[in-house]
Amino acid sequence: MSTTTTPKWVFNKELADLKGKYITVVTTTGKSFNGLLKAWNPDTFDLCLSNVNEGKNSYFKVFLRGPIISEILISEQPFDLRGLASELQDRLNLLEADVKLYADARMIQVLNKVKVTEKGVEGTGPVADRVRVVFEQFMESLAEEEEKDE
Repeated sequence: MSTTTTPKWVFNKELADLKGKYITVVTTTGKSFNGLLKAWNPDTFDLCLSNVNEGKNSYFKVFLRGPIISEILISEQPFDLRGLASELQDRLNLLEADVKLYADARMIQVLNKVKVTEKGVEGTGPVADRVRVVFEQFMESLAEEEEKDE
């Protein structure tokens, strides 16, 4: 079995995708911590959260040991990187090889020049400008969908 398909690898990748996202961690004692996932230890599942709320208490940082973690809850829907890659390919009339999706790195590379992540577009020039327009429209459509759901 390839190391990129083992259950442990898949689990760690899922946890890695949550870095920088707000999560809720429920402990075995029933406490609930809501905060930004900053770091974790893949061997012990110890977590570091920042900007943490626990009941009426607020903390700058909280470190939670893996053995006391009962549940990890995610309320944010993950960013649809595959959907954005498809939109870039369709709207810019590019070949599949021109729009490379690197799911593990959570990025898209367009024409080997422009880098796109959920945070924005990196690059300059006419290609980057066209990618930026598609990215902004994609983000606006996501925001509109969220408003409809509320």
